[in-house]
Amino acid sequence: MWPETHQAAGLLGFARAPGVRLIPVLSHPEATLELEVLWQLALRLQQLGHATLVLDATSTEHGAEPGLLQWLHAGAGVRPDPAGQPVVAAAAHGLQALRRQPGGDALALLEPLLRPFAAVLLHAPPADVAALLGARGATALVLNVPGDAAVLRSYALLKQMAALPGLDASLATVMAAPAQAERAQRSLQALREGCARWLGASPRAVLVNGADAQALGALALRLMEQACTLAPQAPRRAVAQGGSAVITRYHGLSV
Repeated sequence: MWPETHQAAGLLGFARAPGVRLIPVLSHPEATLELEVLWQLALRLQQLGHATLVLDATSTEHGAEPGLLQWLHAGAGVRPDPAGQPVVAAAAHGLQALRRQPGGDALALLEPLLRPFAAVLLHAPPADVAALLGARGATALVLNVPGDAAVLRSYALLKQMAALPGLDASLATVMAAPAQAERAQRSLQALREGCARWLGASPRAVLVNGADAQALGALALRLMEQACTLAPQAPRRAVAQGGSAVITRYHGLSV
C-alpha cells in the first residue's frame, strides 16, 4: 500500500510550488470501466480546487472536436471551465506531433498550453508516455477494476512499462462499492503476484473504494504528489501548420 500522506500539507505544497502537475494515466484499447474511474478522478481533483484538464490520447482531434494538435498549431490552449467541470480534450495527433520534437522541446511547447490548469491527466498508451516523460523519471498510473478481463488489461500495461526505460508504474484498484472489496483484493493480489513472478518486481499499489469521496480524494492527492511538475517556461514557437485553427473544448469521455 502507498504510505498515508498529510493532505493539508500536500495542498500547501502544491500552492507554494509553481507549475502544472502532469499525471500520466496509462490507456488500454479495450478499457471500459477504467474510463469511468478516470473521469471520477478528474472530477475529484476539480472538487478539491485544482483546475483539471484531461488530455485524452485515445481520442483523435478533428474539425468538430479540436484539441491538443490545434492548440499546438495556434500556440494557445483553453481556459478552465467556468462551471467548475474538468475540461477534456482529444490529444492523439497532438501527442504524436510532440513526439517528433527534438530533445526537451516537447515539454517546452506543451507547458504554456497547460499553464491555466493545476492538474493535467494525460491518458495515453505506455509508449507515448515514455517518449514524452521518460527523461523526467515520471510515475505512470495503471487503473484497475475488479474482474478477470481488467486484470489482464492491467497486467499488459504493467508489462509494457517494465520494458520502457525511465518510467515507474503505480497501480490503483478501484472498486465501485464496498461489496466488491473481496473481489477487488483478489484482483490486486493477482496482479502483484504476477508482476513479481514474471516481471521481477511488484508495483506500488493501493485499493480504493470509489464510492467513498474521501478515499477517492486521497488517491487524487497522492497522484498530485507523484506527478511530473512542469515549471513555467519562456514562450516558445507554435508547431507550424497551414491555416489557422479554432480552439474549443469539449466535455465527457467515451465510456
